[in-house]
Amino acid sequence: MIPVRAAIAAACLRELAANRVNRFLHVHLALAASAGLLPLFTPDDVTNAAPLWVLHAVLYCLSLSALLLGLSSAHAEADEFAVLFTQPVPRWAWLLGKAAGLSAVLIPASILLVLPAVFGGGLTPGLAGLAASASGITLALAAIGLAVGFWVRDPVRSLLTALGTWFVLLFGTDLLLLALSGAPWLQRRPDLWVAVLMSNPLDALRITVIFDVEHAAFAGLDGGGLVAWWLAHGWLWLAFVVGLWTTAGFATGLAGARRRLDA
Repeated sequence: MIPVRAAIAAACLRELAANRVNRFLHVHLALAASAGLLPLFTPDDVTNAAPLWVLHAVLYCLSLSALLLGLSSAHAEADEFAVLFTQPVPRWAWLLGKAAGLSAVLIPASILLVLPAVFGGGLTPGLAGLAASASGITLALAAIGLAVGFWVRDPVRSLLTALGTWFVLLFGTDLLLLALSGAPWLQRRPDLWVAVLMSNPLDALRITVIFDVEHAAFAGLDGGGLVAWWLAHGWLWLAFVVGLWTTAGFATGLAGARRRLDA
């Protein structure tokens, strides 16, 4: 039996080597570096301008590139599953090594988002929280990409599934809630409406940045108990929901890898 630590390390090193020529990683790094430089060109204070730039970069660019990076990672070794999964190593160890390799490239990319702002205006708690949040969101989306890649092996169908998943997370939940917001039965249950919004990691990031970092205040939003709790514990909830989605993506990807070999 190969030691689990050795298997995890080998899978991690293999993932790092594969990502050196991964075009999705190159695009991800380029987007992160470009978005990090944008606050330097704003007329306002760099530190105050950075949060919204980082928020929009993560929502509309890096979330998608991280999802596609996880998808390409799942597909990279599809032809070798018959060999890899017959080794005396738990499959979860191999997948954990891949996840560690993805983390090693995604976390530095998230630092690129705030590094120019740190040099331009200094490190603030808001910028540090944004860098950590960007890391968590991209890791969660990469885990979802892994899950999609292990369950849907056809390249075209898996790409369409990944894009559909990203669209639902970015727009679909909000559009559905907007369409249902006028329903009397939902207006009598505002906490249910908010709970659906809170369960989406991209919405959780958006709300946390707007209300905690940007200190926005709109009338009526503090009326419900769940809303008040969310606004008071935005970063804590964001960390929880990101961890939940990352774990769910990893578990779903592991189930997909097992299903693929068993099939």
